[in-house]
Amino acid sequence: MGCLGCESPMPEVAETPQSWGGGWTLEKLDILSAYLDAYTTALKDQPFHLTYVDAFAGSGSIELEHDDDRSAFLQGSVWRALEVTDKPFDSLLLIEKDPKNVATLEADLADHSSRVDIVDGDANDELPQYCRRMARFERAVVFLDPFALQVDWATVEVLAKTRKCDVWILFPAGAIRRMLPRAGQPRLQWQEHLNRVFGDDSWRSLYRTSRQQRMFGEPPLEESESGVEQIVENYRARLQTVFVEVAPTRRTLLNSKNVALFEFMFAAGNPRGAKIAIRIADHILKNI
Repeated sequence: MGCLGCESPMPEVAETPQSWGGGWTLEKLDILSAYLDAYTTALKDQPFHLTYVDAFAGSGSIELEHDDDRSAFLQGSVWRALEVTDKPFDSLLLIEKDPKNVATLEADLADHSSRVDIVDGDANDELPQYCRRMARFERAVVFLDPFALQVDWATVEVLAKTRKCDVWILFPAGAIRRMLPRAGQPRLQWQEHLNRVFGDDSWRSLYRTSRQQRMFGEPPLEESESGVEQIVENYRARLQTVFVEVAPTRRTLLNSKNVALFEFMFAAGNPRGAKIAIRIADHILKNI
């Protein structure tokens, strides 16, 4: 992978589908599972139709790579949602754009077809359509688990506006950090990606004008002074502008080299249920 100041293609992490995982994958799934159990239990006596929405469903299983080149497969978020038993979800909406993964899901989930809807499409197209169809007494937990920068801010905003969706967001902080050169602005293509993810050019606040004198009267360079923490807090502030409440605790997911890959965050959309939803999610994020 080339330097970010050079004319190079989009970083691989922003385009290449993730076919591997590690300890952080299990960490993410355990947090999600705990919330799904607690969420459905909290609403079991309420007259709501509960839906689990997986916007990047994949094939339903995840390949874990180990340091000794061995690999193993584990059941992913789809199966975790199906395993909720105290108050099972009334329906599941699984969105996946890879036809091979769709075929795998359809075959593996044939026994659950009465309550599982598998959609072959892009999450940024399908989620707004789902939001428009939501019934008055429907509530949903939406899992946004992209490989990198696939989630548009416009999609996040639509989910928030329903006031019926609680959303778990896997935010690709590591990929975004690699798109921000230390000196000078990102190349135009990357700026367009960042605008789409943040919904505006607020990411430019992550830069400051250098005070270093330059030769020949050239204008001062803009320098990135941000690490992952500043990037994540910028995005979290954006979430607070559209959701009722955002959990104060978030989880940094690290790879085997202790490098931050993603930030796992939770946002509550329903005004009446936000307090308890945030309390549950925050407890889970702190303790699992």
